[in-house]
Amino acid sequence: MKTSDIMTKQVHTVGSGQTLKECAEILKQRRVNGLVVMDGGTVAGVITKADIFKAILPGYADIMEDEKNIASFENIEERAHKLYDLEVRALMGTPPITIPSDTPVMKAGSLMILKRIKQLPVVDNGILSGIVTLTDIINFITEKTT
Repeated sequence: MKTSDIMTKQVHTVGSGQTLKECAEILKQRRVNGLVVMDGGTVAGVITKADIFKAILPGYADIMEDEKNIASFENIEERAHKLYDLEVRALMGTPPITIPSDTPVMKAGSLMILKRIKQLPVVDNGILSGIVTLTDIINFITEKTT
């Protein structure tokens, strides 16, 4: 079976120049874990809730500089508010990992495991045609075995 058979054709996207606050609002409204980032008509990357949350948490250098960066939830909340003005391109996963719609389902799943990602934009001839997620693949496997 090919990816085109299980992919979601209505893909939720965000522009690379939109703010993280706008991105977070779209994620919440659409009830999805990630968005395909578009730069014009081209897939530029993917951004997920996890990407945003990781950016909010202090990094190793921040913790080494001052331990209160991890112990103070107020500092973390302040950091989150500052990040909201960043553009999506600052945090999106790049380069985009994409697959064509004729990719076998199990190959797409294997690629996700190898790359430690949970969704793959499906691109044919440079045009975004869908998205496939690990959930789609698990559902496919479950339905096939029952």
